[in-house]
Amino acid sequence: MFSCKKQEIATEPPPNVIELLIKGTTLTDTLEFLKDGKVLGQTDLDHGEFSAKVVVGNGGAELKIRRKGQQAILDTRTISENQSVQNIEYYFDGDKVFSKEVILNVKGYSVADEIEFVMDNKVLISKIGVINEKLSIGIEANQKRELQIRKKGTTTSLMNKEITSEQTAAPLVLFYDGTKIYDKIDLATPVNPVNMIVNASFTNKVGVYHGPVDLIFYTGRSITPREEFIATTIRIELPADGSFSKNVELPPLPESGTFNKHVYSFRIVKRGTLDELPYDMTNELQPALESSFSYSDVKFTAGGTAILSIKDSKVVDDWDGTKIIPVMTDIAPYFK
Repeated sequence: MFSCKKQEIATEPPPNVIELLIKGTTLTDTLEFLKDGKVLGQTDLDHGEFSAKVVVGNGGAELKIRRKGQQAILDTRTISENQSVQNIEYYFDGDKVFSKEVILNVKGYSVADEIEFVMDNKVLISKIGVINEKLSIGIEANQKRELQIRKKGTTTSLMNKEITSEQTAAPLVLFYDGTKIYDKIDLATPVNPVNMIVNASFTNKVGVYHGPVDLIFYTGRSITPREEFIATTIRIELPADGSFSKNVELPPLPESGTFNKHVYSFRIVKRGTLDELPYDMTNELQPALESSFSYSDVKFTAGGTAILSIKDSKVVDDWDGTKIIPVMTDIAPYFK
C-alpha cells in the first residue's frame, strides 16, 4: 500500500519595504534619483535631502542618479533587501557623484600673490590675503585624493594636501610669503603669562639690500617721535631664507594710563649692529637719512602671540629722497 506525499509549491519570499534616507550636496545641477525608471525625488543646492519608501525584492535593486532633464546616468547605488532603513550619501562636484565628502577647513594668509586650490586640475577657490574657507572634497571609500596649492597663473605646486576617505573633516593652516608655503605655524604661549610671544619672518623686495638682518625692539611713549625711542636688548635674528624666527618673549610695558601709552616698536638692522641699515643707499635719490628705514609698532597683549610677516618697500620722493619702509602683517589671528 502506497501513500502519496503532498508536494510543496515553491514561492518567492515577499518583497521588502525599504525606507531610503538620501542626503548630500550638489554644487551645480539638480539631481534626480530613480528606481525602475521612476523618479523617487530630487535634490538641489538648497535642498540636499529627502526620504522615500521603495519595494525591493530578492537580490536588491538599483538606485540611479542623473541630472534633472537628462538621460545619462551619473552613478548607480545598490539598495539591499536586508536593511529596512538605508542611508544613501552623495556629493556632486559638477562632474562626478562621489559616495561622501570631506570638509577641509582652510585658514591662513597669502602675503603677495593669489593662490589657487586645485583638485584634478580644477580650481576650487582662488584667494589672496586672509583665507578662511570650507572646501568640500568628494571621495570614494578607501580612496585617497590630493589637493594642490599653487600660485595663480602657474602649474607648479607649492604644497600638496592628501585627503583620505577615513576623514569627515580636516584642518589646513598655511601661510604663503610669496615664495614658500608654511603649514606649521607655532602659536606658542609665553612661559610667563604676563609676557607676549613674538616671532617674525623677513622677505626682501628691495634690490639694494645687504643681509643678514636682525629685528630690534624699541620702547617709548605713543606720541613720541619713533627716532627718540630707546633700544632694548631684545633682538630677533631673522632667517635669511624668509622662514620664521625662534620665539622671543616681550615683557609687559610700564603702566601709563590711556593717553600717551608706553609702546613697543621695531627696526630692521644689519646683523649684529644697533642702527646700521642693511641697504646700500649710495646710488639712491638723496637725501637718504639714517632713519630712512622706518619704525613699526607692535601691539602688546599679555599672554598673546604675534607672528610678524615683514617685507620691505622702497619709496622715492623728490623732496624727502629715498625711504625704505617695513610692511608688516601680524598673521597670528588667522591661525587661531
